[in-house]
Amino acid sequence: MLKESRSLDRGISLMEALARRDSMSLAELHKTTGLPKSTIRRLMATLVARSIARRSLADGRYRLNVTLPSISPEPIPRGLSLLADVALPDTLALTRAVGWPSDLHILDGTAMQIIDSTRVFSPFQFNREQIDRRVNIFGAASGMACLSLRNEAQVAALHEATKGDRTWGLARFGMDLDDYLPILDEARRRGFGTRLPSYHGERPLDGSLAAIAVTIGPRGLGLGALTLVWPRAFSSTELFASEHLPALRAAAEAINRALDTSRRIDRHWLEEPREEVR
Repeated sequence: MLKESRSLDRGISLMEALARRDSMSLAELHKTTGLPKSTIRRLMATLVARSIARRSLADGRYRLNVTLPSISPEPIPRGLSLLADVALPDTLALTRAVGWPSDLHILDGTAMQIIDSTRVFSPFQFNREQIDRRVNIFGAASGMACLSLRNEAQVAALHEATKGDRTWGLARFGMDLDDYLPILDEARRRGFGTRLPSYHGERPLDGSLAAIAVTIGPRGLGLGALTLVWPRAFSSTELFASEHLPALRAAAEAINRALDTSRRIDRHWLEEPREEVR
């Protein structure tokens, strides 16, 4: 009779616990599994090193980068762990250089998903609870940046998939595609995305914020976006971008270089367009 591996069994127990939740702290994993915290730290360090799990910079909580089909409630966006692991050193350096917090977004079907943030490291600390949230792709600066790389037919397909949806579609802003396409043209001209003036985020506190965003992903695919966030009352978008856009672009370019050279890259994810409407 084969002897069971105790460490493997414990590691799977941690994965199963994480698969049932969006994220868990060390204390929550300890309470759920009954494993000693020292054991959890050791096993989670291995899972993180193998990109099976990640520990978010913003809140220190653990999250899975893989799905367990019989447990996980929904699929994890392809490439999420790659962007989070590769991009965050440069986003952290960006916030340390300019002061303002940066959120990291990934394109997830008909919305953008925030996968990590440097808000906890900014001296301007506000509304920290952002991780794992989905935001409207048409209203968010990150979505505008990604959509500006798509052609009219691709944007139209996304509009059709969300038509009439007052949460995820243009109907939320009382707009149609003909209203939005000139806004995308302007984003292409200036080279970065901004929030729609009528977009006030997905939570009440978001309404006081503004953002600019540039895309992440080699060869102009726009697989995700890097943002800088500030209070609307502090500065206009034009003035803020004139001061901080070069640093934001430099951080995105550094991330793209890191993505292109990382040995842990899923080459198909980087080289083939993702299915954007599902």
